[in-house]
Amino acid sequence: MAAGTPTAGQAAYGPRPSLLLEQRAGLELAHLLSAPVYYGAGVPQGDGAPVLLIPGFLGSDSYLTVMHGWMRRMGYRPHGSGIAINIGRPLDLVARMVARAESVAGRTSRPVTVIGHSLGGVLGGIVARLRPDIVAHVITLGSPMCGEPRRATHPLVVALGEMLLSGGVYRPGERALEQQLYEIPLPRSVRLTCIYSRQDAVVRWQDCIHADPRTTALEVTGTHTGLAWNAQVYRHLARMLPA
Repeated sequence: MAAGTPTAGQAAYGPRPSLLLEQRAGLELAHLLSAPVYYGAGVPQGDGAPVLLIPGFLGSDSYLTVMHGWMRRMGYRPHGSGIAINIGRPLDLVARMVARAESVAGRTSRPVTVIGHSLGGVLGGIVARLRPDIVAHVITLGSPMCGEPRRATHPLVVALGEMLLSGGVYRPGERALEQQLYEIPLPRSVRLTCIYSRQDAVVRWQDCIHADPRTTALEVTGTHTGLAWNAQVYRHLARMLPA
């Protein structure tokens, strides 16, 4: 973990930023499109390594096309999740993402780096726990990594998620199994990088940092939604991906 960065257990919770501030995400996209990093200035070229991009709750691969195109220009082989809209039962989503990671790793014959935004990072972390043989690195963007994602997330988003992710009704034992997946220890062979913002109005920043001491935690400034388009995030990715 980055020196001096408090863990979820060490940092006291303060008031959440207002959800209205998430409207600034569009400004972050505009800034990215004018930033030198977006055009590859000072960015090392990749070696064709495969990267799987997983969108957040209610998102699709379409809003990650900016990141997808940037990675391709930088010399990586990005792959979408195949998710048209990220809703559904969590265990079903996990199964789909495991299958997708297996497909990408099989086609490239190389372990995959998974980059997940918000819920996408949670799913990516579970994929790495279940298939550490095909995942080399998980990079999360504003993802609740505390082991209790509902606790970390804004109550309005949780209420919407409960309805859209599971229909508000769980099958017998389903929620317990879901929780078990969150609590599987991170495999030693898998790197984990958690990128977070203290201005995040959706997920408490303290809970975006996994408790495993091997985690690399990187702070940026900006909204939760805009983490997919944040120029600071891209600069971190430019350093982390070749490592």
